[in-house]
Amino acid sequence: MDKINYNPIIEYHENLSVDELKIVALQLRRDVANLINNAGNRAGHVGGEFSIADVMAALYGKYLRLDPENLIWEDRDLMILSKGHNSGIQYAGLAFRNIIPRETLFNEMNKSTSLLQEHSCPSIPGIEAPTGALGMGLSAGAGMAWAAKRDGRDNRVYVVLGDGECTEGQVWEAALFGTGYSLDNLTAIVDFNKYVITGNIEDIIHVGSFAEKFKAFGWDVQEIDGHNMEEIVKALDNTRDLSYAPGKPRAIIANTIKGYPISFMMEDPVTYHSAHFNDEIYRKVMEELA
Repeated sequence: MDKINYNPIIEYHENLSVDELKIVALQLRRDVANLINNAGNRAGHVGGEFSIADVMAALYGKYLRLDPENLIWEDRDLMILSKGHNSGIQYAGLAFRNIIPRETLFNEMNKSTSLLQEHSCPSIPGIEAPTGALGMGLSAGAGMAWAAKRDGRDNRVYVVLGDGECTEGQVWEAALFGTGYSLDNLTAIVDFNKYVITGNIEDIIHVGSFAEKFKAFGWDVQEIDGHNMEEIVKALDNTRDLSYAPGKPRAIIANTIKGYPISFMMEDPVTYHSAHFNDEIYRKVMEELA
């Protein structure tokens, strides 16, 4: 295995540029590939991890106010990955922000006594809530946002959801709560990659427009290309602007492609919702992420 793949290609600093955030996204994808390849079962939910990588690069590279030396700092921003089976991409983000040691990505995933598991839990540094059961992340995030407002703090709360879990009723109960309590410090980002483990989401349950649904629940909504860093940054800038849609929780519908940008994964998104790596798959992935 080519050890150069383990070396970071960019390190965190304040005020990363858009072009640097694109490099962060590349690094996160490379790190996920290495994490999966070195996991105890050489498996992971790579399709959804790659589809949300650009958004996660922006969040961990530019927007999340965190202190690696004080993980329970009261003024930190809170990030909940509601689609918890995509934990690998969050672990890569935590390593990028020096919250977990970088080497844990390559020797601590899905092994019997290891720190990192397929579904994250709060025993892992930087994880705010367990999200193994889908559909609960927005409820947890709404509660945290409400508590911050009650206490007069300016914490921002970000919840990244999968499109599949947005068919669950609890998501929309949380959406009602967010509107009812004017949680404009809460941002929900939907990774709309169009596929769940059993196929195309429209073939399984007609979801229609997530944008129109969130609007109907009283949220401010932005629709973006989830692989266009300029659009991602503009949308996230808007969510932090207190004069932008005051009193409304924020929703970003990120149109993405499952497995992006790996050619054979995009052609077969159901297979690569979750996949076992072998030497050949790993080699092809790393070649396309060169």
